[in-house]
Amino acid sequence: MQDPNVSQPSTWAAFFGAAGGVLFTIRWLIGFGGKSAQATIKSQSDELTRLNKRMDEMQAQITLLQHENDTLRGVLGLRPLGVV
Repeated sequence: MQDPNVSQPSTWAAFFGAAGGVLFTIRWLIGFGGKSAQATIKSQSDELTRLNKRMDEMQAQITLLQHENDTLRGVLGLRPLGVV
């Protein structure tokens, strides 16, 4: 038999304990996802910076090649490109 002097935990205590555990787990998962998202954003930012630098280098190379092309066309007596 059960001792009447020993109180049993109430259903509300069990409910609030379970709800607290669920909320803690959700908060932990959100924090974990946030850290992962920050790492992804940092990685993509670094890659974007690298690609922008590469694009600037390519644009400089294109400008140089256009200048050389115009010079060669002038030597050959041809109209420069873009002139109608």
